[in-house]
Amino acid sequence: MLSDHSVAELLLDEYEMQHTTDKEKLNFPKELTFLDKERIIINYINSGSPNLNYLRLIVNVQSNKDKLLLSPRTILTAKKRVEKEEERLFPEDSGMLVETTVGFSKNQEEVVISNIDGLSIKTMYSTKWFENNTDYGTLLNNFIYLFEFVDYQMRCNFVNKSNQMGVMEKILDSRSRNAYLTGMVFNQKDSLSLLQINGYYNELSSLGVRIELVIEWFFKEYLPNEFLVSNFDINMPSTHSTLLEKCTNIMPAVESVLKQFILYVEEGIVDFDLLEIRSEHLIYSNIPSLVNKKYAYGKGEEFDYASFLFFSDQSGLGYSKKNQSSYNNYFELLCNQPLKLADYPEYSHNKIEWLIEKNYLKNDEEGFIVFEDESVVLVMKDLFANEVVNFWRAPLIMRNALDKLETKNVVVFESSLLSKPEQEYINYTLNKSQFNNGLDLRNRYSHTQPKSTENDKTHEYNYMIFLRLLILFVIKINDDFCIEDMLSRREAK
Repeated sequence: MLSDHSVAELLLDEYEMQHTTDKEKLNFPKELTFLDKERIIINYINSGSPNLNYLRLIVNVQSNKDKLLLSPRTILTAKKRVEKEEERLFPEDSGMLVETTVGFSKNQEEVVISNIDGLSIKTMYSTKWFENNTDYGTLLNNFIYLFEFVDYQMRCNFVNKSNQMGVMEKILDSRSRNAYLTGMVFNQKDSLSLLQINGYYNELSSLGVRIELVIEWFFKEYLPNEFLVSNFDINMPSTHSTLLEKCTNIMPAVESVLKQFILYVEEGIVDFDLLEIRSEHLIYSNIPSLVNKKYAYGKGEEFDYASFLFFSDQSGLGYSKKNQSSYNNYFELLCNQPLKLADYPEYSHNKIEWLIEKNYLKNDEEGFIVFEDESVVLVMKDLFANEVVNFWRAPLIMRNALDKLETKNVVVFESSLLSKPEQEYINYTLNKSQFNNGLDLRNRYSHTQPKSTENDKTHEYNYMIFLRLLILFVIKINDDFCIEDMLSRREAK
């Protein structure tokens, strides 16, 4: 058994791999110790033809003595074997070309021009715009309105969204059940946003403006002047710092200002004497909001099933046999084709009748199937696409629909600075507390000194990731203060 390579794959199937369908539980002999399991894995790594997907699973295993307990040496051996197999299987000129380009033009009059051609994205920005608009508020707003780091509800745009992944992409890509889900769209958005912030950083530097000082201005001047909030303080890496020093110093600054925000929410003031006494570890999901009822999330089986029927391309309801027309999903069909129940194939009747029974659809006076309340379905569509709605950034009609859905127990409200998708994305980027494939950048620079052979390009790349996160925190904190201010003014009327 110890030398049987198929046993290693069975172990990984049972303990590590994420399966898209329910799979019968495997039972291994009780005599098989965790040392035996590791020996099986080691033999598999060193075998003649290990499967690359399983090797990748081994690299990210989070050790557990009741499942798989692998030593750092075993993980490192697997990592080196992965690199070797990738070089063998994927030569440099192989694969599918996915091109992402960001440029800055002195001759372009339009502020931004974007072209999407298949899998290629090219975005050009006018340097004249930046030269003529160097006030710090506008420079920060560019991340919202030009670079689109967030959408109109201030939701982060570069988190992974399950609905943006194709069915085959989900099925064919073997991944750990403890991994952060990533796909082609996520990777392209990641590349685009990093190119944007890197190019922007260099453009502003050529104008004598440092993004680090713009961020300091936000906390030290903007918040006091705009919201009468004093005492926020942040010290960003200096212009003379090396890239390694910048990567090492930026996270303490980020965590400090987030702890200041937590203290302000809880105490109504930033008190550094109190902050020094508090020693709680920063958990991003626990950062509170100034606003009650901040985010709405879909909840329960009814929400999941209704959303699947309306918005999934796998529901089987997007085709109209009567008109020989096909749509991406049932929602689009309903918006374009007036149909009666008899017009649908009989096999789909029970699904449609369920939606009628649950008051999402109804028969109008002529017998056509229509929305019971279109605003309810529209807000469910938003939740299906984005997994969260920023309640106070949504239009009134959507807020009313969310309240209605809460009474049906299919929506739940929560309050935090960051939405759940944002919390997960940040954990994926900074640590491995939630996902075993996390970039772990915080620990990389906080707990261990990066090896000297790493060049400045690596540190520059990582520094841009840190800056991108800090910009996101700035946007989210500003959004929280803006909503709180808006609601306070509304109550005062």
